[in-house]
Amino acid sequence: MRLVFDPIWPWPVVGAIVVALVALTVAFDRRRARPLPMRVRALLIGLRLTAIALLTLAMIRPALQESRTDDEPGVLYVLLDRSRSMTVRDGPGSSTRREWLLNVLGDIEPKWKELGESLDVRFFDFGEELVPVEKPEADAEATQTAIGAALEEIHRAAQRERIVGVLLIGDGAQRALPPRDADPRQAARRLAELQVPIYTVGVGSEHLADVLDVAIEELQVDPLVYEKKLVPVSVRVRALGAQNRKISVRLLVEDRKGKRPGESGEMKLPPATQSARPVVEIDIARSAAVLPVELSYVPEGSGEFKIAVEVVPIEGELKTENNRRETIISVQSGGLRIAYFDIIRAEQKWLKMLNATQNIQLEYFPVRGGTLGGASNIRPALFQPDAYDVYILGDVSANDIGAANLAQLARRVDEGAGLLMIGGYGNFGAGGFANTPIARLLPVELSGGAGGNEITGELQMVPTQAGLRHYVMRLGPDSENAELWNALAPLKGANRLRMKPDRLVEVLAESTTGVPLLFAHQVGNARVMAFAGDTTYRWYLAGQEAEHQRFWRQMALYLAGMEDDSENPVWVRVDPRNYAPGQRTTLRMGARDEDQRPLPDAEFDVVVTDPEGTEHRPAPRRSGDESHADFERTAIPGDYWVRVDGRSNGRPHGSAWTRFIIDARDLELDDPAADFALLDAIASSGRRMQPDELAAFLDRQAEEKTFDGRLTEIHRTNLWDNWPFLLLFAAVMTAEWAIRKRHGLA
Repeated sequence: MRLVFDPIWPWPVVGAIVVALVALTVAFDRRRARPLPMRVRALLIGLRLTAIALLTLAMIRPALQESRTDDEPGVLYVLLDRSRSMTVRDGPGSSTRREWLLNVLGDIEPKWKELGESLDVRFFDFGEELVPVEKPEADAEATQTAIGAALEEIHRAAQRERIVGVLLIGDGAQRALPPRDADPRQAARRLAELQVPIYTVGVGSEHLADVLDVAIEELQVDPLVYEKKLVPVSVRVRALGAQNRKISVRLLVEDRKGKRPGESGEMKLPPATQSARPVVEIDIARSAAVLPVELSYVPEGSGEFKIAVEVVPIEGELKTENNRRETIISVQSGGLRIAYFDIIRAEQKWLKMLNATQNIQLEYFPVRGGTLGGASNIRPALFQPDAYDVYILGDVSANDIGAANLAQLARRVDEGAGLLMIGGYGNFGAGGFANTPIARLLPVELSGGAGGNEITGELQMVPTQAGLRHYVMRLGPDSENAELWNALAPLKGANRLRMKPDRLVEVLAESTTGVPLLFAHQVGNARVMAFAGDTTYRWYLAGQEAEHQRFWRQMALYLAGMEDDSENPVWVRVDPRNYAPGQRTTLRMGARDEDQRPLPDAEFDVVVTDPEGTEHRPAPRRSGDESHADFERTAIPGDYWVRVDGRSNGRPHGSAWTRFIIDARDLELDDPAADFALLDAIASSGRRMQPDELAAFLDRQAEEKTFDGRLTEIHRTNLWDNWPFLLLFAAVMTAEWAIRKRHGLA
């Protein structure tokens, strides 16, 4: 124990202050204290000098300091990767990474013993968990590499023991699933805050050029799509060692014809169309590449379907399990497909905005008008049954479409497809449709070339009395609908059309001057309309895009007879649809009444059938207007079917099915490349070591005593920063003031 000082200011400053205080005391004695009795005068001087002494002690801050050395050794954690990626044979002499790691440790075994004299060196294998080991073995069977979780566990240990460092040896790639997927960088920063350094050694190769492997790394698709609307499917393809080869990526869709819920269907290649692209061929130019691929298809039915994207295995590829990925999508009815034939003009550009509507797919087929019309070569397949729900004919003539196609189009309308003809210079009567099967379908007269006459100038389109009650013409609430129409930009010109003398034909819209613009009627099961205008794009350009889109969306839905679609009374959802083995899945379910309002008192029975046919019954729990059920028995890869039976007021309310997939993926070996960038990021020095640098590193640490296990604790007792000192100073100053007060000096 020794006496130490820690002056608040440099010693010369403290000395000057003390001298100044003593000088002031002497001056006080000469000027004001001289008339006092000698005894009182001596007492005042003594109290003031005592106060100065106490202030001096406070300024130089004396303390008794004692050094205590704790000889208990610190702990060095040595973490060894034992995940399956460590079985890759890219080490010296084609050894595995794990064998390479153990050989490095064996070569410097004497150094471990030397370190053990001053340190507690502890070895751990890590994969999914951090496991202490006496002697590391060559096997590497862990299915995950949870580096972040391992560092977090060490951080917790650092709260109760003295850890002097962490040495991590492995390939550096974190491959972990929740809840073991903690961020290694964040965990390393937290250890750095506790002064625990991390040193890393990388084994393996970041570039496996000698391995021929093609894999689907990622599959992205909207889980909720609509029937007959194009579904884009995006994937990422990783290709190693496949340079100068061609690969084929294809989309497969489940065929559920004749299948009941709980039964899987055959996976088939969907048909290609002008817009759908289920197969893509790719030329690989580099030995290591990650390529985005866009596929698409058009669902032909509603329900839940499995889809898969796969790379056709190439010759010489030994590992093909990762060539394919699957997921589940929900296809809702209500999706509709529109075939739109028109010349290239302004209106078609804005009509194609209908594709922004979730359940509408409009395909535009450009037509060359005039003498070149016959060169359009419109395919007859476009008019086959179930090809499209609605057909729109723009400024095209009968000759542009072709007689055979028009005959087939008329049959499609008789079968229930919707038909709309919009304004133009070369359609209606002027386009030669009067002598075609289309003439009997349209709600306007076409004979004698009628309908070809043009109305020029601006026309404000407004609903008729019948239009105000019609679905197509509702731009807003009834109280605001007429006002919204009056606010729209006027059309520029229109066809002069005359309504057929048929009581079923309605005029839904006209100009403010009484020119009829929009006609509608029903022919059998089909709805057919004629629109004299072709400049609704002016609404969009005037900032009235919402009204433009609503009008055309309602027109399409009405023509397809789909304006009154409703949903099932019971529903169940799983999001996402794909999980890794062992992951917990949350099932969401609910029920609706006839008005589509939630039933908060509904009860549910849940049955989950695993790929082996075993039934499980998780218990649902209420959460607001819906219920949740957790399911954890997901060890078996494959399809899991979920059935939910709803009850309301004790009576059956309906049933719903859904499905999710447990992926048969090898997290460690799908992409076994090393990730040295991560090792660099978590190393305290910002740099990882090569395996052959480890011996020199340990020698350097021993020489510099970086891992010195001894801890010296400094214990200091302040002689001035305490209550007795403060009370003594206060007592001295109080007594001095009281004496001066008594003798008239204060």
